Amino acid sequence: MTEHRSEAAWHFTMLDQVDSTQDWVKRNLSALPDRAVVAASSQTSGRGRLGRAWQSPSGGLYASILFKPAPPPEYAPRVSLALAASLAACLLRRGIPAWIKWPNDVLVEGGKLAGILAEAGGYGETWLILGIGVNLAGAPDVPGRSVLPPVAWDAFGTPPAPRDLLEELLSEFGALWPGVMEDPLLRVSGILSDRLWMKDRRVCIASGNEEFPGVVRGISGDGGLVMETETGERVFHSGELRLS
Repeated sequence: MTEHRSEAAWHFTMLDQVDSTQDWVKRNLSALPDRAVVAASSQTSGRGRLGRAWQSPSGGLYASILFKPAPPPEYAPRVSLALAASLAACLLRRGIPAWIKWPNDVLVEGGKLAGILAEAGGYGETWLILGIGVNLAGAPDVPGRSVLPPVAWDAFGTPPAPRDLLEELLSEFGALWPGVMEDPLLRVSGILSDRLWMKDRRVCIASGNEEFPGVVRGISGDGGLVMETETGERVFHSGELRLS
């Protein structure tokens, strides 16, 4: 039987300043219910993939979503893509041309508007935490990011209040992924196909200690990136996508 979740099923905790919503959730795992949502006005030690710092000034949306127990472990990268697709849908409804950059970013006009971080663990009781940061009012200054620099929502229109966007995003996310035992990509394949960044264009992916040039073809059924490389079609399940 498919589990269905409603907007009322999310359990909100709103904080002022915190080191990281992701780390706050980890410290409070035993006390938090399934589908807890923890948001903060700002973060002092926000982080993204690969341990990179995520600048989190006041005015943005910074939140972490807890699933306890976790969905099947193979779903983790697909859940990140489903959340990215949900945010892209929120932007597209307002006429803002959002793009989904595999594996976990949302871009607008060549700049990074949002990033998503998935972390999982547990001994006995499993858990999955999805963290998301969205630049709303003012793009943070990130030195050295000339390619895909940060952008903010207010460069493209009046941004929603962080709490309003969070509720809208979770409503969209719940509709696109209505149950933890359902494949997260089942209902988002259309938007992923339409809004996948650099689809049918040449890029380079850094995976391990190697770089592979090729053409982006799509997303595989298990959430990998399908590329046409010099040696044929290949699916990547980890790596950093770059402009060639």
